[in-house]
Amino acid sequence: MSTDKRLTDKRSTDTSSTELPAETDHAAQFWQFSLALYPLLQTELLALQDQYNCNVNLLLLSAWRPSLPPLPQLMQALSPQHLTTQQIRQIRREVSRVLKEQPADPLLVQLRQQLLDTELTTERLEQRALVQCCADAADCIVPASTLRQQYLHSHQVPASIEQQLTVDLDQALLQLGLSQPFSPVKA
Repeated sequence: MSTDKRLTDKRSTDTSSTELPAETDHAAQFWQFSLALYPLLQTELLALQDQYNCNVNLLLLSAWRPSLPPLPQLMQALSPQHLTTQQIRQIRREVSRVLKEQPADPLLVQLRQQLLDTELTTERLEQRALVQCCADAADCIVPASTLRQQYLHSHQVPASIEQQLTVDLDQALLQLGLSQPFSPVKA
């Protein structure tokens, strides 16, 4: 996820412009869930991303599903796409920095918007990889809260921040009218 306000605005309103081919219903549902939840936790999630190198999509997944495959399995599924997302994010941030330092060049503004769109698409591809990993797993046996705790611990996130995230996730889910995480039925 990006620290850029325009990306957040686009994420909050975009429901179909980055429609991906062969997207499962569950992947589309996860994307819609993320579009609703992310704005409620944006500051916290971006701080985890920027300060601890946490993957926001994995954290959102842990709020969306009650149980998940083991963390190494999810990380393996996420890894190739996450690298692409990080590279695009870095380029977009560099273009944004250049735009702040000099008069607005229309071509740079256009490039930045295209990079924002591309970053959103790579975020969605990450989500699709995570959903596919869950679908392919023989059993999703790890409680999502346990997996989130393992993940945050592996990124050396302090316990106080982890606890606050859990409280804020629960409150955000209630605010969205979701007292229970989504539990897809296996096909």
